[in-house]
Amino acid sequence: MLADLSTYSLQDFLLFDAAIYRDLFGQLNGDLWPLPLAGIVLALFLLGLRTKRPALADRGAMVLLAAAFLTSAWFFFFGVYATINFAAVYPGWGFVAEAGLFVLAAVLLAATSGVSRELKAASLWSRGLAHLVVLYGLFGHPAAEWATGRAWANLEWFALAPDPTALAALGFLALWRSPWRYAVAIVPVVWLAASALTLTGLTIEMEALCLALATLIGLVALALPRQRSVGLAPRQRNAATNIREVRPAAIGVPRFPGRKAIGGQALLPTTRRQ
Repeated sequence: MLADLSTYSLQDFLLFDAAIYRDLFGQLNGDLWPLPLAGIVLALFLLGLRTKRPALADRGAMVLLAAAFLTSAWFFFFGVYATINFAAVYPGWGFVAEAGLFVLAAVLLAATSGVSRELKAASLWSRGLAHLVVLYGLFGHPAAEWATGRAWANLEWFALAPDPTALAALGFLALWRSPWRYAVAIVPVVWLAASALTLTGLTIEMEALCLALATLIGLVALALPRQRSVGLAPRQRNAATNIREVRPAAIGVPRFPGRKAIGGQALLPTTRRQ
């Protein structure tokens, strides 16, 4: 039995070939364009907003990713992919669950104003790699597909196709301060690994290699040590500093000019010597 299984390759377990798989994204792009363009513009805006208002940008990114994962689940996994792969519903439900996690993260970020004393900001290296992964998901992934011979109409785009959506999510999660980013990253990482294996089985090795390298960089950005503790907001931090700088006045008996103390007590204007 084991000897018989060894004669099979990964390609033998797939019910479609590379041309059919690529045509799925052509159908999506033809039916739903310019939906991916709106997702890309919003992702770029939130990426730039993080330099000035990181808490607001994180909440916006979670909402955008929730919508992107739901869109990919509905139109790709439950739609075109299910027509050639009966098992497509399983990763589809995984993407639905991931969308729920992003909604929950957005609610928690809003409840805590996005900042907590116990959380730490991403280091410079982590931020750089995270931005690189997000940009690769938005532009590099379809560019790599086009460079390897895929037709322009069949390219995969963020907020519609699962691979660039999962890559962008991995980059945004690497920028998130919460330790829960590891749990939320499970579904994107599992899918990216499965997708790389699928591309390998379809003998699209170069696309599989690019996807695997981008996923690895995203994991490195996610796992790099955080840089520093994030305390209160700037206005609150200044107020707390001012409070600490106030020194309590020495408590003593008030003194009046021209009065001498008797027995350690100052004479008040109404005090008379006995």
